[in-house]
This record gives sequence, structure tokens and C-alpha cells, in this order.
Amino acid sequence: MKKTILYLSLAALVLAGCAKTPKAGTNDDNKRFFESWVQVYHPHAVRTSLGAYILSDTPGTGAAAGTPESNPFVRVSYTIRSLSGTVQGTTDEDLSKQIGYYTTNESSNPYYGPIVWARGAYGQVAGVEESVAQMSVGGRRTVAIPGWLLGYDSSSGAPILYSTAEDYEKKVAGSTPLIYEIKLEEVIPDIQKWQIDSVGRYVARNFPGSSVKDSVKLGFYYFQTGAPSSTEKFKSDTTIYINYIGRRLDGSVFDTSIADTAKFYGIYSASRTYGPCAIDWYNTDETYKDITMRTAGSSSSSSVITGFSFGLDQMHPHEKGSAIFISDWGYAAKGSGHAIPTYSPLRFDFEVVDKPKS
Repeated sequence: MKKTILYLSLAALVLAGCAKTPKAGTNDDNKRFFESWVQVYHPHAVRTSLGAYILSDTPGTGAAAGTPESNPFVRVSYTIRSLSGTVQGTTDEDLSKQIGYYTTNESSNPYYGPIVWARGAYGQVAGVEESVAQMSVGGRRTVAIPGWLLGYDSSSGAPILYSTAEDYEKKVAGSTPLIYEIKLEEVIPDIQKWQIDSVGRYVARNFPGSSVKDSVKLGFYYFQTGAPSSTEKFKSDTTIYINYIGRRLDGSVFDTSIADTAKFYGIYSASRTYGPCAIDWYNTDETYKDITMRTAGSSSSSSVITGFSFGLDQMHPHEKGSAIFISDWGYAAKGSGHAIPTYSPLRFDFEVVDKPKS
């Protein structure tokens, strides 16, 4: 009841403002409502130069985020809420489960945990970038961001960036304001080096005696885990058959052709046919663009990521092996669904098998 009364009070403040002052700008009504909300719920909030409000702030003791030029990427944990407190998104698995927001689907294992954010021209919206730029590693900040600081360009998908608060208020149509709870986990001056180092540490832990010198290409490793039946290379314009398991480097399996493995990791789908996949091996070259895969029970082909193809290119008949690679060989800045976050290195375990009997 108390919350309802307070929201009615906010509405009354906005209506009163509308009655007294003719509309003069794009966000006049939105601004009155947003600032009234701050006044009622967070009267001691600190206004930023662009017009967001810091609701709480715990300074970090690590490296400063600084400008996008100095640290073009950061790794963060976050929760996004509406002004009424409804969670819109989060990296916190426990919170997601508590509120029934937890995302699962039959073909993947959802990822929760810190993620990489790009910054700059194709990075975060203005209100988020302003807050991140003022933080240091280990710091936490909760900030209420008005809609006009959350805008993206509809044609390019890039965040709308201006230099002054007035520009945003006058030129950006306000969307729904949001509250961001951000923890800055890490600053990343060089995303490729950061990934190469991450994969290198993973390789050292999981393949003892190996090092970065064992990489086949920059950020790509292949390890034979089962001997082949011959050293014959696969020919162009042929079809081979494989079983595979796809993992994130946290160990979670997000895809597999093996039913028992899917059941063990909780990603089994009764609507899928499991079994060896057909790899149509065409015109093998540095791009691997013509290699396609047909899953068991399917007649349609789909393309595969370069790291998947290049891993298979290291193999021979009946060989087992593991390919580990940075996101340049995978899904890069886009990630893939709920299972693979942005800039995520991956591991695929392969076994080349005989053609299944029909």
C-alpha cells in the first residue's frame, strides 16, 4: 500500500507540473517523473554530470576503468532493475533462480557470471559508460539512469553519445529509466591478449606440460587424446562422421552429439536425434567456409565456426582430440544465445567415427 501511495504521489507531481508548464522539450515529462522518483525514494542520491543519479557507491581499490581508449573492455557483474524493482537482467545465477528468471533451454547450459563489456563507439549506452568510467576494480555502484541516457541509434545499433546533459535531454527520445547495479571485476586493455592468456592458463591446468608454444595458430590449440587408425588426411569433397562435446572453459557443456553426455550435463532434449554428425568436407582452406555439418536425423546442413573446422582439420581417421581456442575462432563479440557469452574462449572434444549403419 505504501508503494502504491508513493507512486500516486509521483503521478500527481508530474500532472501538476504539466498543468503549470507548457511542454517545451522531448523529455520534459519524463524528466519530471524521473526526478520526482529520485526525490521520493532516494533524496540523498548524487547527480552525475549527465543527469543519472548514484544511489550507492563502494569505491574499488584496483585499477581505474578510465577512458575507453585506455581500457576498451571491462569485465563486470550486474543486475538491471526497473524503478519498481523488477529484475530486467542479471549475471547472478542465485538471484535469477530466486525470482524465477533463471533461463534454461533444452539445447544449452545458460551462462551466469561476470561478462565482458565493450566500451566506446560500439560499447555501452551513455549512462552506463559514464558510471563505469568513474569506477575502479572491486568497486560497486548502483545508479538510476534516465531513458535518454539509454539510447541506441536505430540504424547502426551504436549507443547515442553526446558531450552534455542538455544534448541528451533535447535530442534523445526517452525510454524507460533503469537501475543498474554494477561491480567492476576487471579492466582489459587488450581483449585478444586477455583471451590468449586465459586459454594459456586453461591449457596449462588441463594438459600438463603444455604451454603457449604448443599453439597451432594464435590462440588456438589442438591436443590428440586418442591415436588415429592411420595418418591419412581427409580428402576434399568427402564426408566424415564425428561425435563432439562443446564446453565453455568453466567446464560447462553447452552442446553435444552424445545422448548420455547430454543427460549427464542436464541439456538432453527429447526432440533431438543424437548420434554421429556428418561433416561435408569441401575445399579445405584457411577460411573453412565450405565445411558444413548435418546432425543425426537431419538432412539439412549448417555452417560451423572456424575453430570447430580447424580442429577437425588436425585430425585423422578414428582419432580423438581436443581443440581449445579464443573467441576470434568462435563467436567473438556476439556470443551465442544464453550459453556462450561475448568474447568467450571454447573447447571442443572430437572423435572421428565410422559412418553409422542405416
